[in-house]
This record gives sequence, structure tokens and C-alpha cells, in this order.
Amino acid sequence: MEKVIVVGAAGVLGKLICTELLRIFNNSIKLVVTDYKIKRGENLANSLNSGVEFQYLDVDNEENIKKVIRNVDIVIVGLKQKTPSIQKTCIENKILCIDVTPFYDFVETVQELNQRAEKNNTASVVMSGFFPGLSGLITQKAIAEFQEITEINVALLQNVNAQAGVTGIFDMLSIIAQPVKFQNNVLSGFTKKRKMHFQNHAKEKVVRLIEHSEKKIIKEKLTVAPIYYWTSWNVIPFNKLVSLLRKIGLLNILQNLNKKLVSKVVKHKPNKNENAFLTVEVKGNIDNKKMIRTISLSTFSDYHTTAIVTASLAKIALKTDIKGVVYPFEITNLDELLSMANCSSIIVEDVKKQQ
Repeated sequence: MEKVIVVGAAGVLGKLICTELLRIFNNSIKLVVTDYKIKRGENLANSLNSGVEFQYLDVDNEENIKKVIRNVDIVIVGLKQKTPSIQKTCIENKILCIDVTPFYDFVETVQELNQRAEKNNTASVVMSGFFPGLSGLITQKAIAEFQEITEINVALLQNVNAQAGVTGIFDMLSIIAQPVKFQNNVLSGFTKKRKMHFQNHAKEKVVRLIEHSEKKIIKEKLTVAPIYYWTSWNVIPFNKLVSLLRKIGLLNILQNLNKKLVSKVVKHKPNKNENAFLTVEVKGNIDNKKMIRTISLSTFSDYHTTAIVTASLAKIALKTDIKGVVYPFEITNLDELLSMANCSSIIVEDVKKQQ
């Protein structure tokens, strides 16, 4: 029976990851949850399953990390680290590590450990989740049949009622605040617009251009074709508000606000839907014909989908001979992951047509 540690288990995403690990592994794992607050961690362990253990873990204390992370099969990181201390410890102990971070600057610090991971014949997976993660797997599938690619567009339609938690909101605001490269120009994030098709929507929706960390990885690993990332929320006034905050320079200020203060303002309503939509559109040549391939995905929750993807990757990676610092699309493909996820609420449509 595999032993799995979830770091950051008490957060919104961490709890979902724990639930999905137990479901996807059919309760046949030894699950350990960690927290720096002992009582909260113990309560979480008790609420999940009679066999779930709790261990105190302070991610800023390397000695504590080394004490806790040993003699396990998988460590899943669902919180932010300043330095990749958990990855280093996992590599030293030949433990598979999976991290949900969406930020390239942190991923770069993990990539520096690649040779050490390869030498120790172990793997460290980064950018696991919905966006990035599942978006990269969809892109991998969407480009597969093209002999020549002229343009790739990846778009996320978010839900204002998403169960992302305050951390998820801050992460997205940080992404939107970044300047974006478009063709030969540098633009402010969330300014340039276009329309994209999304599942279950009769009309195309307006999305806005953003600079996303996954773009660098796709261009490095999968294709050198121009690729652009876009997003918007499902409520037009909210998009306008975010755009206004960016324009007057308040997005950066918001990122420095007290998270407890923001959590009082941003409320998830569990009785309302939090459906999210992801579309990858590829233009280019297939068998000497100008084609557009659009793969669109709908899901009941972006954060829950991140948890499903991460738990599925954990099970797939255990059976795969991988080593080094890797990305989800280097371990598996979209079809295998969705089969492992076994979730009828995640629906994919794949359409090809001539330009």
C-alpha cells in the first residue's frame, strides 16, 4: 500500500486533493496530511478517514521537512514555497513529488534540481492541475495531427463563484498583472481582446490576453509555434472591474492586501454552480489542408479539477518510468488522464474543420 503525504492539506485545494486521492486510489493508500497548526491538522485527518494520519510540518523549517518526508512513496505539494525545500528532500530520498504551482519563477528553481533527480532515478512533477496542467495536455493532443502550425490559442473561462479560495484569486490577479508579449509588441495584461468558443455556450465569449507560465513550457517542449493564453470571467461587469483595477494600478496593491481581509469580501456560494471552461484552438496544415482543430472542455469546478488531475497524475506516475523534473504532458496524455480521473462531470469535445 502506497504512502502519500499531502503538504498544505488544510487549504481549500489541499482538502480536495485528499478527497480525490482516496477516491482514485479506492482508499488503498496510507494518507498523511500535514499542517503547521496541530489542532487544525488533527481535525482534518479525523474528518477524512479513520486511517488518515496527521504530521506537523513547517515548510520554512528544512530540518522539520527532512524529519517528516521520508519512507513515503509520493509527496503532493498544494501550497507555495519560497524555495523548493520539499522537492530537494524528495529527491534525496527518491520520493515522487507533485507540485501544483502555476508560476514559472518557482518552476525554474525546481528545474535546477533536474540532474540530481535523474541521478537518483526519481521524478519531480511541476505545474499539475487545471490551468496549467490539463491545458497543456489538451494542447499536446490538439497539435498532434498538424504538419505545420500557424497559431495556438488557449483560453480559460472562469467562474466568479469558483471555489478557488483567496490563494487562487491572488494567483490569478498576479498572472493578469503581468505584461504580455503579443507578436512583436509588449502589452499590458488583460487588455487585448478576442472571441473564443466554449462548450455549452451558443455564442463565442470575449476573452483577454494574459502572460501565462505554461506558454514557456509548451514552446520549449512541444512546439515553437506562436501560442497565446487568454482568460475572462463569466460575468461581464467583473471583467470590467478587473480591467479597471489593472488600468489604475490597483491589481499589484491588491496582491499585497491582507488575505483575511479579502476572504471576508470574496465568498463562495456552494448552492450556485462554479462551472469552468477551457478551450484550445490550433490553426495550421493537416495533410496539405488548412485546418482549425478546437478541443473544448467543461468541468464542474476549476479547483476540484486541479485536485482530480493531481490525484490522477499521482497514480499514473507511480506506474511510469519517469525521472527528472517533468510536466504532466511528459508523463501521460489527455485520454489516459481522463480515464484515470473517471469523472463524468468533465466533458471534452473535439472538432476539426477547414479554414
